[in-house]
Parts: sequence; C-alpha cells; structure tokens
Amino acid sequence: MSENIAEEPKDSPPNTQSENPSEEIIPIKGTDSINLNQEFENMEVHHHPHVEKKNFKEYFLEFIMIFLAVTLGFFAERLREHISDKGKEREYLSSMVNELKYDTAQYSKTLKKIYYIRPILDSLFQNVQEASRFNYVLLGKWNTPVNETRLTYLPTMPTIQQLTSSGNLRLVGNKVVLDKMLEYQTFIQGSMKAETESIRAATEKIFAFEDDLCNEAEFNEQTDNNMQNKAAQFDMENGSVYNMPIVVKDSLTLNRFANSFINYKSRNWGYYTSINEARQMATGLIEEINKEYHLK
Repeated sequence: MSENIAEEPKDSPPNTQSENPSEEIIPIKGTDSINLNQEFENMEVHHHPHVEKKNFKEYFLEFIMIFLAVTLGFFAERLREHISDKGKEREYLSSMVNELKYDTAQYSKTLKKIYYIRPILDSLFQNVQEASRFNYVLLGKWNTPVNETRLTYLPTMPTIQQLTSSGNLRLVGNKVVLDKMLEYQTFIQGSMKAETESIRAATEKIFAFEDDLCNEAEFNEQTDNNMQNKAAQFDMENGSVYNMPIVVKDSLTLNRFANSFINYKSRNWGYYTSINEARQMATGLIEEINKEYHLK
C-alpha cells in the first residue's frame, strides 16, 4: 500500500477564523464603568469653606433693611390709593355741582309756574261756583293752563345715590360738605317728596271731576291737534286752548268741583315753601363745595 499522503505546508499560518461566519465578535462590557470608577477615585474631595457666624448687629441691620423696604412699600401703596381716592372725590363732587345747578334752575321754573297758576285757580273757582253766569262752560283760557302745566319737580340725585349704593360716601373727606349732602338728600326724599305727591293727588282730583262732570269732545279734538303740533309735543303749554261744557247743574256737585281748585291752590302753597327751601339748600351746597374744593 502506497502512502501517498500530501503533507501540509509547514509555512501556512493556522486558520483562526471562526468556522461559523455568521457569528459576530461581542465586545467585552464593563470597561466604561471601570474607567468611571477610577476617575471618581482619582477626584479630589472638596470641603465646604468655613463661614464665619454673623453677629447680632449684622442680623439687626438686615432686619432693619427688610422692615424699611416693606414699610416704604406699604406707604407707597397707601399714597397711590390716597391720590386715586382724591381724584374720584373731585369727580363725584363736580358731577354733584352740575346736578345741583340743574336742580336750582328747575326750582326757579317751578316757582314761576306756581306764581302763574295761582290767580288762574281763583278764576276757575269762580267759573264753577257761578257756572250759570258762564253758561255752564269751564272756560279754556283758565282751564287749559291748569291741565297742561306740569307743576311738580323732584330731583333724582344720581350722584348721591351712586355714592350711597357703592359705599363711596367715605371718599367725601370734608365733613361739612358730607353733612350738607346728606341733609339735602333727606329733605328731598322726605318733605319734598311728600309735597310733590300731594300736588299730584290734588291735580288728579281736578281731572276726575272734569271726566265726570264735563263734555270733553273739544278737549279730545284739541288734543289731536296738539299731538300734530311740533311745539306742543315738546311743551304742552304751547298747546291749543279748549273749553269744557259742564253737563251737571247740581249745586252741591258743582261746589265740590269748585272747591277742588282751592284745594289745589292751598297745596301749592306748601309745595312753594318746600321748593324755596330745597333751592336754598342746593345753592348753599354748591357754594360749600366750591369753597372747599375750588371747583371751576
């Protein structure tokens, strides 16, 4: 048997490649963590610096500075609120003065109306008391002004109402002005309002007698004309005059009718007194506000 076995070359290097080509070489883990641990070990240890303790004076100084900062902030805020309140106070009082000027103008107009209507009421009393002498006709030259003249005026006082409802009466720093404002409000809502309602009741009583005892055909016709008249639309005193025939002749009934004009006249006297008093109070309040606050 021949031994023809080929010898492997002695110079060929050994095959170190993996027999399975699909296998990958996996790196050894843990190297990074080892290096980090070494770095931490090599780091220097840092110690907190030694801080000297503060003495009492330093703490007290810091307290004073904080206290002053808070206090100054508080006073600055109070000053800002004070300036704001003063501005609001002047705005309210300026508005109040304008309203009072309007009130006094209306009071003066109302007083003139009372002067104008008083002698007419005397004429109407005689007109009805002696109805036969006037052919049982309520004459328009006297009756129309009474029917069309709006005699009453009652201030609404929006500024005082707003100050009261909002709790801002505290903004009025002058006690004299505040007292006069409240006195005016009390008078208007008390005595003045009562007199105004009394006048309206007396007026309604006259109207009721006219509705029951007079023929209002001419009144109805002239009312239509007045509604078409632009001047009368804005001021009923510019309307047309109308007569009212009296349809009853009973003396007792006519006497009650005549007395309603005297009743109206007497209530006008009480209303006249209230109007004068209200005008004086409004004028005095305007003067006091202008004196204390120097409003233009």
